[in-house]
Amino acid sequence: MWEPSIALKLLLAAVLGGVIGLERELRDKPAGLRTNILICLGSTLFMSISTRVAEVLGGDPTRIAAQIISGIGFLGAGAVLHSHGFVLGLTTAATIWVVAGVGMALGSGMYSVAIFTTAMSLVTLYFLGFVEDKIQGRKAYSYTLVVTHLNEALASINRVLQECSVSAVSFNFKKKSGHYRVWFNLHIPRETNLKIIQRLSEVPEISQVETGTTARDSVQVITATEHSDDEERRA
Repeated sequence: MWEPSIALKLLLAAVLGGVIGLERELRDKPAGLRTNILICLGSTLFMSISTRVAEVLGGDPTRIAAQIISGIGFLGAGAVLHSHGFVLGLTTAATIWVVAGVGMALGSGMYSVAIFTTAMSLVTLYFLGFVEDKIQGRKAYSYTLVVTHLNEALASINRVLQECSVSAVSFNFKKKSGHYRVWFNLHIPRETNLKIIQRLSEVPEISQVETGTTARDSVQVITATEHSDDEERRA
């Protein structure tokens, strides 16, 4: 049986989830436009079904709502990346959680709450990002990389920096024991530094990344290739 009210809720869910997803997409985050639309649609659909079944057959509509929250927890956990002391993706996970809440509010018929929450989310994600950058400021980060093939690695490094809209003034390198050490400096915000680390750790020609604002707080990110080499040596 066609339910115009549910169709309206789903349409609004696609709009509100899409608005938040578009902001994530423009910032090149893992959970972008389609992901947030689907999360909001799914939450709205399940909550609408739960509410309608409770009206017709009786029962507690919050039971399905609790399961929605549990399911979103798995999605959020999958968005968080732990990499040798760095935790990436917490904002994406929190966004997924909020988008699911927007969908649940729509499914319950709380339209004004869903719209207000979407507006507050956009303010938090977009405008407070500038405030956060002002508070944290830009820092001078030094990077030291261990690479196997110099030319290919330099091309990959330049590509990563272009993706992050930054450029290094100069690269320095030194050959040692069959590999090269490449180092350079950047003056960037903390969030950009984390993004660069993540991207560089995915480059196959780079076996090790060290970075920090000083020599004391440098951290190390080891790629999957180096992990497998360590396992082979231990075997």
